[in-house]
Amino acid sequence: MPELSLFQSVEQFAEVAHPLSDADLETRWVWEDYDEGIRFAFFRTYEQLRQLAADLVVQRGQAGPPFSSAERALAVYYAAYRDLQALMTGVSDEQARVPPAEGEWPLVTIVDHVVEATRGFFAVISYTLQGIRAGESKPRELSEESWIAFWAGDDYRQASESGKLSELLAYYERMHRRVLRELGDISEDEIYLPSVYWETNPMTVQFRLHRFDSHLRQHTIQVEKALDALGGPPSEARRLLRLIYAALAEAEGALLNAPGTGLERQQEVARQIVERSAEIARLTEERN
Repeated sequence: MPELSLFQSVEQFAEVAHPLSDADLETRWVWEDYDEGIRFAFFRTYEQLRQLAADLVVQRGQAGPPFSSAERALAVYYAAYRDLQALMTGVSDEQARVPPAEGEWPLVTIVDHVVEATRGFFAVISYTLQGIRAGESKPRELSEESWIAFWAGDDYRQASESGKLSELLAYYERMHRRVLRELGDISEDEIYLPSVYWETNPMTVQFRLHRFDSHLRQHTIQVEKALDALGGPPSEARRLLRLIYAALAEAEGALLNAPGTGLERQQEVARQIVERSAEIARLTEERN
């Protein structure tokens, strides 16, 4: 069986765990001297990921490369992105099209707006860096022609027009990976470069990197409110999953531009999470 990434292992865990009721969490599950039910399986997963993240930070600090300001900004964005994924786990395309109240955006519209804004931040930062690295003395405004060229071959329009949350989230995952891949090498000098967008005055590349996070957090709150209106407060299982996704993001953030750091440890943790998912699925099936 091929090795799964940390994210793939947590994704499997979430698929099994997100539907669990509070009663399901009381199902007997024992680890070492801890006999606290399936609920504790969430905490073991959370603890392992937090411990892994701490170890990866130390290992990277010793072996390099050191974290840059850009990577730290992208790691914060990573956490916001994974939090949105945690909230969206188990939400169907049909549920995502239902407005939470008259005049308010359905979930699919919120996510589409987030994706569209993220595309704008990404393109402007990339265009600014491209110009400066080519020897231009000052930033240029992103033209329509350059925008089209930057997104050549991109399938955002298809995902957006589908009206399906699943397709939008799949697109967002691909774009998110591209953002991390292409912006991770921004130097300490480049991060303070001015960039031109819709604002009256140019804003630094550093500001735009942090907009990935802050704009997404703004609309994550909107998502939370919509989910509460549509289905009531989140279950305990869903609350616990958000903790796990936060711990996952911390580990992934430590791996930016250094994915091979602690690779054996990463794979061992991923295997244990997958095994735990299978065990939870078996126990809850037997219980129900």
